Amino acid sequence: MSGTSTDGVDVAAIQIDPEHAGMRFLGVSSLGFSSSLRDDLLALQQIPPKFPTGSDPISLLLQARLQLTLLYTDACIELLDLLGLEAHDVRVVGAHGQTLRHRPELGYTYQMLDGALLATRLGIDVVTDLRSKDVALGGQGAPLVPAFHQAWLNAKGVFCRTGVLNLGGFSNLTVLNGRDLPVTGGDCGPANCLMDLWAQRAFRLPMDEDGLIASSGQPCESLLDLLLSHSFFAQSWPKSTGRDDFNEKWFDGCLDACAGLSDEDVMSTLLAFAVKVIKLTLPQDIDQVYVCGGGAKNTTLINQLRFECAPVEFLPIENLGLPAQAVEAAAFAWLAAQNVTGQYGNCPAVTGADRFAVLGAFHQAS
Repeated sequence: MSGTSTDGVDVAAIQIDPEHAGMRFLGVSSLGFSSSLRDDLLALQQIPPKFPTGSDPISLLLQARLQLTLLYTDACIELLDLLGLEAHDVRVVGAHGQTLRHRPELGYTYQMLDGALLATRLGIDVVTDLRSKDVALGGQGAPLVPAFHQAWLNAKGVFCRTGVLNLGGFSNLTVLNGRDLPVTGGDCGPANCLMDLWAQRAFRLPMDEDGLIASSGQPCESLLDLLLSHSFFAQSWPKSTGRDDFNEKWFDGCLDACAGLSDEDVMSTLLAFAVKVIKLTLPQDIDQVYVCGGGAKNTTLINQLRFECAPVEFLPIENLGLPAQAVEAAAFAWLAAQNVTGQYGNCPAVTGADRFAVLGAFHQAS
Protein backbone atom coordinates (compact mmCIF):
# COMPACT_ATOMS: atom_id res chain seq x y z
CA MET A 1 0.00 0.00 0.00
CA SER A 2 1.18 3.51 -0.82
CA GLY A 3 -1.35 6.10 0.22
CA THR A 4 -2.20 9.76 -0.16
CA SER A 5 0.53 10.77 2.29
CA THR A 6 2.92 9.84 -0.56
CA ASP A 7 5.76 8.97 1.80
CA GLY A 8 6.46 5.31 1.04
CA VAL A 9 5.23 1.73 0.73
CA ASP A 10 3.87 -0.46 3.53
CA VAL A 11 3.76 -4.24 3.03
CA ALA A 12 1.86 -6.55 5.38
CA ALA A 13 1.56 -10.33 5.39
CA ILE A 14 -1.51 -12.11 6.73
CA GLN A 15 -2.46 -15.77 6.90
CA ILE A 16 -6.10 -16.54 6.14
CA ASP A 17 -8.13 -19.62 7.01
CA PRO A 18 -11.13 -19.24 4.70
CA GLU A 19 -13.02 -22.21 6.17
CA HIS A 20 -13.14 -20.73 9.66
CA ALA A 21 -12.95 -17.02 8.79
CA GLY A 22 -9.70 -16.85 10.74
CA MET A 23 -6.87 -14.41 10.10
CA ARG A 24 -3.41 -14.05 11.60
CA PHE A 25 -1.04 -11.13 11.21
CA LEU A 26 2.48 -12.23 10.29
CA GLY A 27 4.49 -9.05 9.84
CA VAL A 28 4.89 -5.63 8.27
CA SER A 29 7.70 -3.75 6.54
CA SER A 30 8.01 -0.26 5.10
CA LEU A 31 10.23 1.43 2.53
CA GLY A 32 10.28 5.19 2.06
CA PHE A 33 10.21 6.96 -1.29
CA SER A 34 13.39 8.54 -2.55
CA SER A 35 13.11 12.31 -2.74
CA SER A 36 13.09 12.15 -6.56
CA LEU A 37 10.32 9.55 -6.74
CA ARG A 38 8.25 11.40 -4.15
CA ASP A 39 8.65 14.65 -6.08
CA ASP A 40 7.58 12.91 -9.29
CA LEU A 41 4.53 11.33 -7.66
CA LEU A 42 3.45 14.61 -6.08
CA ALA A 43 3.92 16.39 -9.42
CA LEU A 44 1.72 13.79 -11.12
CA GLN A 45 -0.96 14.34 -8.49
CA GLN A 46 -1.07 18.08 -9.10
CA ILE A 47 -3.85 19.50 -11.29
CA PRO A 48 -2.48 20.24 -13.82
CA PRO A 49 0.65 18.08 -13.32
CA LYS A 50 3.84 20.08 -12.74
CA PHE A 51 6.03 18.87 -15.59
CA PRO A 52 9.23 20.57 -16.80
CA THR A 53 8.67 22.68 -19.90
CA GLY A 54 9.08 20.64 -23.09
CA SER A 55 8.97 17.27 -21.29
CA ASP A 56 7.01 14.20 -22.39
CA PRO A 57 4.29 13.75 -19.71
CA ILE A 58 3.44 10.18 -20.74
CA SER A 59 7.09 9.16 -20.52
CA LEU A 60 7.41 10.79 -17.09
CA LEU A 61 4.31 8.94 -15.87
CA LEU A 62 5.58 5.58 -17.15
CA GLN A 63 9.03 6.13 -15.65
CA ALA A 64 7.45 6.92 -12.30
CA ARG A 65 5.28 3.79 -12.61
CA LEU A 66 8.38 1.69 -13.25
CA GLN A 67 10.24 3.13 -10.25
CA LEU A 68 7.20 2.72 -8.01
CA THR A 69 6.73 -0.90 -9.08
CA LEU A 70 10.38 -1.68 -8.42
CA LEU A 71 10.02 -0.19 -4.93
CA TYR A 72 6.92 -2.33 -4.33
CA THR A 73 9.02 -5.32 -5.41
CA ASP A 74 11.86 -4.45 -3.03
CA ALA A 75 9.43 -3.90 -0.16
CA CYS A 76 7.78 -7.29 -0.71
CA ILE A 77 11.15 -9.06 -0.91
CA GLU A 78 12.27 -7.33 2.29
CA LEU A 79 9.24 -8.64 4.17
CA LEU A 80 9.64 -12.15 2.73
CA ASP A 81 13.24 -12.18 3.95
CA LEU A 82 12.21 -10.84 7.35
CA LEU A 83 9.63 -13.60 7.77
CA GLY A 84 11.79 -16.36 6.30
CA LEU A 85 9.30 -16.99 3.49
CA GLU A 86 9.83 -17.91 -0.15
CA ALA A 87 7.74 -16.77 -3.10
CA HIS A 88 6.03 -20.18 -3.30
CA ASP A 89 4.78 -19.75 0.28
CA VAL A 90 2.59 -16.81 -0.81
CA ARG A 91 -0.69 -17.34 -2.66
CA VAL A 92 -1.25 -13.78 -3.83
CA VAL A 93 -0.11 -10.17 -3.43
CA GLY A 94 -2.69 -7.39 -3.31
CA ALA A 95 -1.06 -4.19 -4.59
CA HIS A 96 -2.87 -0.87 -4.36
CA GLY A 97 -0.58 1.43 -6.36
CA GLN A 98 -0.38 5.22 -6.09
CA THR A 99 -3.58 7.18 -6.59
CA LEU A 100 -3.04 9.91 -9.16
CA ARG A 101 -6.70 10.75 -9.81
CA HIS A 102 -9.87 9.87 -7.95
CA ARG A 103 -12.99 11.29 -9.57
CA PRO A 104 -15.76 8.70 -9.17
CA GLU A 105 -18.37 11.36 -9.94
CA LEU A 106 -16.80 11.50 -13.43
CA GLY A 107 -16.61 7.72 -13.65
CA TYR A 108 -12.93 7.05 -13.03
CA THR A 109 -10.20 6.43 -10.49
CA TYR A 110 -6.56 5.68 -11.29
CA GLN A 111 -3.98 3.93 -9.12
CA MET A 112 -0.60 3.74 -10.88
CA LEU A 113 1.30 0.43 -10.78
CA ASP A 114 2.58 -2.19 -13.25
CA GLY A 115 0.94 -5.36 -11.97
CA ALA A 116 2.46 -7.56 -14.68
CA LEU A 117 5.98 -6.42 -13.83
CA LEU A 118 5.41 -6.87 -10.09
CA ALA A 119 4.10 -10.42 -10.56
CA THR A 120 7.00 -11.31 -12.86
CA ARG A 121 9.67 -9.86 -10.56
CA LEU A 122 8.23 -11.52 -7.43
CA GLY A 123 7.19 -14.83 -8.98
CA ILE A 124 3.87 -14.43 -7.15
CA ASP A 125 0.38 -13.81 -8.56
CA VAL A 126 -0.70 -10.20 -8.09
CA VAL A 127 -4.09 -8.46 -7.91
CA THR A 128 -4.14 -4.74 -8.73
CA ASP A 129 -6.65 -2.07 -9.81
CA LEU A 130 -8.92 -2.88 -6.89
CA ARG A 131 -11.10 0.25 -7.04
CA SER A 132 -12.22 0.41 -10.69
CA LYS A 133 -14.92 -2.30 -10.55
CA ASP A 134 -16.74 -0.56 -7.73
CA VAL A 135 -16.62 2.73 -9.67
CA ALA A 136 -17.88 0.93 -12.78
CA LEU A 137 -20.87 -0.16 -10.69
CA GLY A 138 -21.66 3.44 -9.78
CA GLY A 139 -19.75 3.41 -6.49
CA GLN A 140 -17.09 5.66 -5.05
CA GLY A 141 -14.41 2.97 -5.18
CA ALA A 142 -13.50 4.13 -1.69
CA PRO A 143 -13.08 3.48 1.06
CA LEU A 144 -12.49 -0.23 0.43
CA VAL A 145 -11.07 -1.09 3.85
CA PRO A 146 -14.43 -1.34 5.74
CA ALA A 147 -15.06 -4.93 4.54
CA PHE A 148 -11.66 -5.93 5.93
CA HIS A 149 -12.24 -3.99 9.14
CA GLN A 150 -15.50 -5.86 9.61
CA ALA A 151 -13.89 -9.25 8.95
CA TRP A 152 -10.98 -8.56 11.31
CA LEU A 153 -13.07 -7.14 14.15
CA ASN A 154 -15.74 -9.83 13.85
CA ALA A 155 -12.98 -12.45 14.15
CA LYS A 156 -11.99 -10.72 17.41
CA GLY A 157 -15.57 -10.81 18.72
CA VAL A 158 -16.39 -7.13 18.02
CA PHE A 159 -19.67 -6.53 16.21
CA CYS A 160 -21.37 -3.24 17.08
CA ARG A 161 -21.14 0.38 18.31
CA THR A 162 -17.50 0.38 17.20
CA GLY A 163 -15.57 2.33 14.61
CA VAL A 164 -12.23 1.98 12.86
CA LEU A 165 -10.59 5.29 11.98
CA ASN A 166 -7.78 5.38 9.44
CA LEU A 167 -5.60 8.48 9.72
CA GLY A 168 -3.64 8.60 6.49
CA GLY A 169 -3.29 11.51 4.12
CA PHE A 170 -7.08 11.57 4.44
CA SER A 171 -9.20 10.04 7.19
CA ASN A 172 -11.88 7.45 6.69
CA LEU A 173 -14.23 5.77 9.13
CA THR A 174 -15.80 2.33 9.31
CA VAL A 175 -18.79 1.83 11.62
CA LEU A 176 -19.88 -1.63 12.82
CA ASN A 177 -23.60 -1.49 13.52
CA GLY A 178 -24.36 -5.04 14.67
CA ARG A 179 -23.85 -8.70 13.90
CA ASP A 180 -26.54 -8.86 11.19
CA LEU A 181 -26.37 -5.27 9.93
CA PRO A 182 -24.17 -3.90 7.13
CA VAL A 183 -21.23 -1.72 8.01
CA THR A 184 -21.42 1.97 7.16
CA GLY A 185 -18.64 4.45 6.62
CA GLY A 186 -16.84 6.73 4.25
CA ASP A 187 -14.15 9.36 3.94
CA CYS A 188 -14.10 12.14 6.54
CA GLY A 189 -11.67 14.61 4.99
CA PRO A 190 -8.01 15.67 5.11
CA ALA A 191 -5.87 14.27 7.91
CA ASN A 192 -2.09 14.24 7.42
CA CYS A 193 -1.88 15.56 3.85
CA LEU A 194 -2.28 19.27 4.57
CA MET A 195 -0.22 19.12 7.78
CA ASP A 196 2.59 17.39 5.86
CA LEU A 197 2.35 19.96 3.07
CA TRP A 198 2.67 22.81 5.56
CA ALA A 199 5.52 21.14 7.45
CA GLN A 200 7.45 20.82 4.20
CA ARG A 201 6.65 24.31 2.96
CA ALA A 202 6.99 26.35 6.17
CA PHE A 203 9.48 24.32 8.24
CA ARG A 204 11.37 22.23 5.64
CA LEU A 205 10.37 19.08 7.53
CA PRO A 206 8.69 15.97 6.12
CA MET A 207 5.98 16.14 8.79
CA ASP A 208 5.00 17.68 12.11
CA GLU A 209 6.46 14.94 14.29
CA ASP A 210 4.00 14.06 17.08
CA GLY A 211 2.15 17.33 16.45
CA LEU A 212 4.78 19.37 18.29
CA ILE A 213 4.55 22.35 15.94
CA ALA A 214 0.74 22.31 16.05
CA SER A 215 0.80 22.24 19.85
CA SER A 216 2.93 25.41 19.90
CA GLY A 217 0.35 27.45 17.97
CA GLN A 218 -3.28 28.49 18.31
CA PRO A 219 -6.06 27.53 15.86
CA CYS A 220 -7.47 30.38 13.79
CA GLU A 221 -11.26 30.18 13.79
CA SER A 222 -11.68 32.16 10.57
CA LEU A 223 -9.28 29.86 8.67
CA LEU A 224 -10.93 26.80 10.21
CA ASP A 225 -14.36 28.01 9.11
CA LEU A 226 -13.05 28.63 5.61
CA LEU A 227 -11.55 25.14 5.39
CA LEU A 228 -14.81 23.62 6.58
CA SER A 229 -16.78 25.54 3.96
CA HIS A 230 -15.53 23.15 1.27
CA SER A 231 -18.49 21.61 -0.56
CA PHE A 232 -17.33 18.07 0.34
CA PHE A 233 -18.59 18.51 3.90
CA ALA A 234 -22.12 19.34 2.78
CA GLN A 235 -22.42 15.90 1.15
CA SER A 236 -23.66 12.81 2.93
CA TRP A 237 -22.20 9.32 2.64
CA PRO A 238 -21.48 7.58 0.33
CA LYS A 239 -18.67 9.95 -0.57
CA SER A 240 -14.92 9.83 -1.00
CA THR A 241 -12.23 12.40 -1.58
CA GLY A 242 -8.55 13.00 -2.22
CA ARG A 243 -6.02 15.48 -3.53
CA ASP A 244 -8.30 16.22 -6.49
CA ASP A 245 -10.65 18.03 -4.09
CA PHE A 246 -8.24 19.30 -1.45
CA ASN A 247 -5.35 20.52 -3.59
CA GLU A 248 -2.67 23.15 -3.09
CA LYS A 249 -4.53 25.77 -5.12
CA TRP A 250 -7.60 25.45 -2.87
CA PHE A 251 -5.44 25.49 0.26
CA ASP A 252 -3.51 28.56 -0.85
CA GLY A 253 -6.78 30.37 -1.55
CA CYS A 254 -7.88 29.73 2.02
CA LEU A 255 -4.55 30.95 3.38
CA ASP A 256 -4.64 34.10 1.28
CA ALA A 257 -8.00 35.00 2.80
CA CYS A 258 -6.53 34.76 6.32
CA ALA A 259 -3.23 36.62 5.98
CA GLY A 260 -0.99 37.41 8.94
CA LEU A 261 -1.05 34.03 10.70
CA SER A 262 2.12 32.58 12.13
CA ASP A 263 3.33 29.30 10.63
CA GLU A 264 2.66 27.60 13.95
CA ASP A 265 -0.93 28.89 14.03
CA VAL A 266 -1.53 27.55 10.53
CA MET A 267 -0.29 24.11 11.62
CA SER A 268 -2.45 24.23 14.74
CA THR A 269 -5.46 25.10 12.58
CA LEU A 270 -4.78 22.22 10.20
CA LEU A 271 -4.66 19.77 13.11
CA ALA A 272 -7.91 21.22 14.48
CA PHE A 273 -9.38 20.83 10.98
CA ALA A 274 -8.38 17.15 10.86
CA VAL A 275 -10.09 16.61 14.24
CA LYS A 276 -13.21 18.59 13.33
CA VAL A 277 -13.97 16.66 10.14
CA ILE A 278 -13.83 13.42 12.13
CA LYS A 279 -16.04 14.78 14.90
CA LEU A 280 -18.62 15.87 12.32
CA THR A 281 -18.66 12.33 10.90
CA LEU A 282 -18.89 10.23 14.09
CA PRO A 283 -22.33 8.69 14.71
CA GLN A 284 -23.88 9.60 18.05
CA ASP A 285 -24.31 6.01 19.22
CA ILE A 286 -20.70 4.92 18.79
CA ASP A 287 -18.81 3.84 21.92
CA GLN A 288 -15.28 3.15 20.80
CA VAL A 289 -13.02 3.80 17.83
CA TYR A 290 -9.88 1.86 16.95
CA VAL A 291 -7.30 4.10 15.30
CA CYS A 292 -4.83 3.11 12.58
CA GLY A 293 -2.67 4.74 9.89
CA GLY A 294 0.32 7.04 10.20
CA GLY A 295 -1.67 9.65 12.12
CA ALA A 296 -2.14 7.17 14.97
CA LYS A 297 1.45 8.07 15.97
CA ASN A 298 0.57 11.76 16.38
CA THR A 299 -0.08 12.05 20.12
CA THR A 300 -1.30 15.65 19.83
CA LEU A 301 -3.87 14.63 17.22
CA ILE A 302 -5.10 11.62 19.21
CA ASN A 303 -5.34 13.60 22.45
CA GLN A 304 -7.33 16.32 20.69
CA LEU A 305 -9.68 13.69 19.24
CA ARG A 306 -10.26 12.27 22.71
CA PHE A 307 -10.99 15.72 24.09
CA GLU A 308 -13.30 16.88 21.29
CA CYS A 309 -15.20 13.61 20.87
CA ALA A 310 -15.62 12.54 24.51
CA PRO A 311 -17.01 10.21 25.77
CA VAL A 312 -16.05 8.15 22.71
CA GLU A 313 -12.95 6.06 23.44
CA PHE A 314 -10.11 6.18 20.92
CA LEU A 315 -8.08 2.99 21.18
CA PRO A 316 -4.98 1.69 19.36
CA ILE A 317 -5.74 -0.94 16.73
CA GLU A 318 -2.82 -2.88 18.24
CA ASN A 319 -5.32 -3.94 20.95
CA LEU A 320 -6.80 -6.18 18.25
CA GLY A 321 -3.51 -7.70 17.15
CA LEU A 322 -2.73 -5.51 14.14
CA PRO A 323 -0.13 -2.70 14.03
CA ALA A 324 -1.51 0.67 12.99
CA GLN A 325 0.87 1.00 10.04
CA ALA A 326 -0.12 -2.43 8.71
CA VAL A 327 -3.90 -2.09 8.52
CA GLU A 328 -4.36 -0.69 5.02
CA ALA A 329 -1.71 -2.97 3.52
CA ALA A 330 -3.32 -5.96 5.26
CA ALA A 331 -6.69 -4.86 3.88
CA PHE A 332 -5.40 -5.05 0.31
CA ALA A 333 -3.83 -8.44 0.99
CA TRP A 334 -7.28 -9.56 2.17
CA LEU A 335 -8.96 -8.03 -0.90
CA ALA A 336 -6.57 -9.97 -3.13
CA ALA A 337 -7.48 -13.17 -1.28
CA GLN A 338 -11.15 -12.33 -1.85
CA ASN A 339 -10.37 -12.01 -5.57
CA VAL A 340 -8.65 -15.38 -5.99
CA THR A 341 -11.35 -17.18 -3.99
CA GLY A 342 -14.13 -15.45 -5.96
CA GLN A 343 -15.60 -13.57 -3.00
CA TYR A 344 -16.96 -10.04 -2.79
CA GLY A 345 -14.62 -7.26 -1.69
CA ASN A 346 -16.73 -4.10 -1.60
CA CYS A 347 -19.41 -2.81 0.76
CA PRO A 348 -22.17 -1.19 -1.36
CA ALA A 349 -23.62 0.44 1.77
CA VAL A 350 -20.30 2.31 2.06
CA THR A 351 -19.32 3.00 -1.53
CA GLY A 352 -22.77 3.32 -3.11
CA ALA A 353 -22.09 0.65 -5.75
CA ASP A 354 -25.08 -1.04 -7.35
CA ARG A 355 -24.09 -4.46 -5.99
CA PHE A 356 -21.43 -6.55 -4.31
CA ALA A 357 -18.52 -7.47 -6.60
CA VAL A 358 -15.23 -9.32 -6.82
CA LEU A 359 -12.63 -6.57 -7.10
CA GLY A 360 -9.33 -6.27 -8.93
CA ALA A 361 -7.35 -7.29 -12.01
CA PHE A 362 -5.40 -10.56 -11.75
CA HIS A 363 -1.78 -10.86 -12.99
CA GLN A 364 -0.40 -14.39 -13.14
CA ALA A 365 3.26 -14.80 -12.21
CA SER A 366 4.00 -17.52 -14.77
